[in-house]
Amino acid sequence: MISDNASDIRPRVALIACEVMKPELERARQDRNHVEIFYLEQSLHRTPQRMPQKVQEMVDRAAEFADRIVLGYGLCSNGIVGVTARRQELIVPRCHDCIAFFLGSHEAYQRDFESRPGTYYLTPGWISEKKDPLGIIENDYQPRFGRETAEWVMKEELKHYTHIVLIDTGTAEIGPLRKRAQENADFFAMTYEEIEGKSLAYFVKLLAGPYTEDDFFRLKPGESVTQEMFIG
Repeated sequence: MISDNASDIRPRVALIACEVMKPELERARQDRNHVEIFYLEQSLHRTPQRMPQKVQEMVDRAAEFADRIVLGYGLCSNGIVGVTARRQELIVPRCHDCIAFFLGSHEAYQRDFESRPGTYYLTPGWISEKKDPLGIIENDYQPRFGRETAEWVMKEELKHYTHIVLIDTGTAEIGPLRKRAQENADFFAMTYEEIEGKSLAYFVKLLAGPYTEDDFFRLKPGESVTQEMFIG
């Protein structure tokens, strides 16, 4: 049986996460060399129908060596539904959206979202990977559609958003991040705000637990992620 007791031999853990979390996960990782992190491209969030297959491929790859597999994803528009660890325990955050990781908990994310509906969040990873709205225009849409159409498409996608909020997680110099986030807010005529991330506690939990019932689902080998798990 796998034990969470730090005095025991630590299980080999595979964490499968979005690459935009890399600054926070690598900072939180410290000397946890028993954890191997597999990063998947952030663009999967924009095509959630492709996510289950890609995540499953990583789970199957990790199954070759890991004692425990952890997903660094929330439900993410059903992007992890159907994912199964066939031989190991599968740990899944009880979050609909991975922004909760940056704010410390699902409850903290709900409180922030309810106080400011229509918020588009940015983090150091989103900006450094050029996955902010302007970055998507410049590096994804413009090469395919041309500048004018690219801007129109993104503005249509964001038409219900009213705020750009930068989450400062303390993992990168804030000045360049703030400048880029404000450029996004100005271009899309949104209100700019900035909040501090609530420490890296959730990222530490992803890496090392404890995987408590309040924060995580613990699926037995062969059990699959379902949408129903997140309802209620």
